[in-house]
Amino acid sequence: MYAKSTLADLRQSLADRHDSGVVPTEADELNTWARIINRGVEYCADKLELKKEVSLTTSSGTIALPTDFLSINRVFIDDQEYTQISQDEKGLQSQDYVYWITGNHTDGFYLNSYYDNTFTVKYAFKPAPLVNTTDKCIIPDPEAVVAYAYSMLRKSETDPIGDAQEAMIECNARLMELQSTNLNNNSFTGFSIDG
Repeated sequence: MYAKSTLADLRQSLADRHDSGVVPTEADELNTWARIINRGVEYCADKLELKKEVSLTTSSGTIALPTDFLSINRVFIDDQEYTQISQDEKGLQSQDYVYWITGNHTDGFYLNSYYDNTFTVKYAFKPAPLVNTTDKCIIPDPEAVVAYAYSMLRKSETDPIGDAQEAMIECNARLMELQSTNLNNNSFTGFSIDG
């Protein structure tokens, strides 16, 4: 097993590509680098279709979804898959094996069902931002994140040496390699993060 890269490691790798290995010391520049690295983590997580799985128990037919929730992948109990319906359909559907989502990105989202139960919920999530230098990157190939960040950094500089697109191609190639490896090893259903 390998040690996951930290924000400090990602900054150093970005510096190796961008500034001959010299990590900036100014707070504003470090914050800019952290922002583009975090955007890279989000981009990679989305492309890899990273998922989390949690157990949630409804009370009075509802339960708050985790704060990092983006979208539902699956809702099930044991081997019984539940079907998502819209709020408009809830009075028109059978009450068995269905659920619906309410809420928004500002106030949070809720899983709703006709009957209280403990559901297993698999969902796409927004990765927690890397803030401290010791925060660990969840992307299995951290150089994909660095390639993305380098591309964005070069674009913000109007791409002085013309390599921003090449870095983005590298990022996507690394992500495709991760997907291919996972497909070969696990009959691909998307990466999962234990939560």
